[in-house]
Amino acid sequence: MVSLGLADAVRELFGPASLWRRRRRQPGPQCRRPKPCTGPLAGTSACAGALPAPTPAPAPAPTPAPTPPPTAVVWVGPASSAPAGATVRASLQAVPWATLPAGALIVVGPGAQAGPITITSQGTAAQPIEVRAADTSNPPVVNSSFDFQGAAHVKLKGFVVSGSPWGAVVIRRGSHHITIEGNTLKQSYMGVNISDGAGEGLQIVDNLIEDNETHGVAIAVENTAQAATSRVAGNTIRRNGHHGIEIQTSHYVIERNVVSESGRGIGGASGIHLFSRNAAENTGDNNVIRYNFSFNNVDQLLHWDGNGIQADQWCDGNVIAYNVAWGNDGAGLILFDAVNNEAHNNTLIGNARDQGRAASAAGDLILSSSAAGSLRNANNRVYNNLIVPTRSGAAGLTIDAATAANPNSIGPNLWVPHPEATAVVRKGSSTARSASEVDALLGSSGNGVEALSFSDLNAPLSHGLKLTRKPSRNGLTPTGNDLQGTAPQAGYSFFGAYYTAP
Repeated sequence: MVSLGLADAVRELFGPASLWRRRRRQPGPQCRRPKPCTGPLAGTSACAGALPAPTPAPAPAPTPAPTPPPTAVVWVGPASSAPAGATVRASLQAVPWATLPAGALIVVGPGAQAGPITITSQGTAAQPIEVRAADTSNPPVVNSSFDFQGAAHVKLKGFVVSGSPWGAVVIRRGSHHITIEGNTLKQSYMGVNISDGAGEGLQIVDNLIEDNETHGVAIAVENTAQAATSRVAGNTIRRNGHHGIEIQTSHYVIERNVVSESGRGIGGASGIHLFSRNAAENTGDNNVIRYNFSFNNVDQLLHWDGNGIQADQWCDGNVIAYNVAWGNDGAGLILFDAVNNEAHNNTLIGNARDQGRAASAAGDLILSSSAAGSLRNANNRVYNNLIVPTRSGAAGLTIDAATAANPNSIGPNLWVPHPEATAVVRKGSSTARSASEVDALLGSSGNGVEALSFSDLNAPLSHGLKLTRKPSRNGLTPTGNDLQGTAPQAGYSFFGAYYTAP
């Protein structure tokens, strides 16, 4: 057990700070690898490059309906290995995608497959079409991309896709109810590209998405799912050149992903990034970002971002909850020119590592605006967060001067005292160190500043940032379960991504 109330236990958790100005997409040379961890996290799975990482414990799922037998089986590979009764095709490009019956099963043997592979098949909810690897321990390798155009109710499972000049997987032109599950999508221009009029009911789940030139997952404005929820869930997304997940859409659920080391080639990146191009575009709204790990994201080119999670300009009405963010160049969580968002029950520790930004502009949690008086950062609710500042001179919560007078509701939240006994909150030119000072500065009550004990600082991916001792304050009683599925109970404390029993 490690106490974070001691300065010598936290001073070297991470280093430097970051800015929060709105990022601009700019190309740049390959940035350097994230700085090595020092202090209690050194040599552990929390440090950069120590992946793959386990995903958070999944929420209970409903019992799936029985899978109906396939209406047709297509084997892609040598005829000598074909299952009895299957139609044989020599390659994926030779499959008659447009005429496959609903309920068809396409099984693909090991080996290289040329692409791109354009899938236009039409399954149904009762009879989806499945395209899967015959042997997941020896998966087929597609050296281009899968391109879904006008497809419906199709699942892609068990492939390795690399070397695509587009996305490793592209979903577009009305394609809906597409599931991309259990694939490795790597070394392409982008991991998953959802754009060009894609539809609803899209599921990007349990994939490894790594080492792509730009985004790990990019969801563009054309896709706004409302009737059927779309999800990006349970993926490991790492070492991508720009954002880990770029969400330029609305009504998505982004949950239980492990996102790290984004921004390795393009400046202004974040691990999870909500984005709208302008006020008229009306995207980046009403999404749910929950139960994610986001860490070691960088911005060593522009020194603007490198955030764990960012709700960028004009991204409104989102819920950002039960996430854990640490070791990022920028903030663990930032709201920039965003209104009506709810940010609660996040654990934010040891962020603001980038020394290219002044400590006074840094923080684990930041609220900032492009201009004073714009009210573009307003009416946000920020509560039940657990914040651990570690950078010299940087507060845990920073509200810039342009935002300080805006009507946001902030508190109660819980801080560990700054290791230098300096401010845990900076609001404009004012600062606060103690709980009473925080209450007065923020105009809220129930905030806490106290020493805390964590389960294992060296193992945040294994829920080591769960508290071992209940804080003196409880926070507001939430309605949802915490990161490990614990329901709120009387007498518990509710700060951070994990509830703490008495």
